Amino acid sequence: MHKMTKLTVVAFSLVALSACSTRSARDLISFEPDKNYQDMYLRGVFNWWEATEQFKFRRVTPDLYTITIELIADGQPYDFKVADATWTSEFNCGFEYSPRRVELYDPVELICEQTSQNMQFVPSDTGLFSFEFDISKNSQPELTITRVDN
Repeated sequence: MHKMTKLTVVAFSLVALSACSTRSARDLISFEPDKNYQDMYLRGVFNWWEATEQFKFRRVTPDLYTITIELIADGQPYDFKVADATWTSEFNCGFEYSPRRVELYDPVELICEQTSQNMQFVPSDTGLFSFEFDISKNSQPELTITRVDN
């Protein structure tokens, strides 16, 4: 069998076999390693978009990071993103398209790339809110905002 034909057969076999596995064929072909989200910050209008220790996500399980902050309900949206300290392209997480609102308790999928757009949240009451950053789907992390009872 010709060398190129063998490679084609091997590649096709890998793609066919991957349909039965937990990883997609795209993951096998791209060889993209899992991202390390350990140094991520909640950055937005509430902290002048800075990456400070007070706004660094804390790991609570292998796949979940969280931060709790107080927000004031004044009817105005809080613009924010999840990003690393240097706004690295692959760690600049927000929405794929124009700014959208995140609803309380509604997980949203984030896009982590240079062109990601701001997220917005409008609290209905002043209080403590937990921002939960779920990386269980490593290349497609999710964010959920929950209300923390005082």
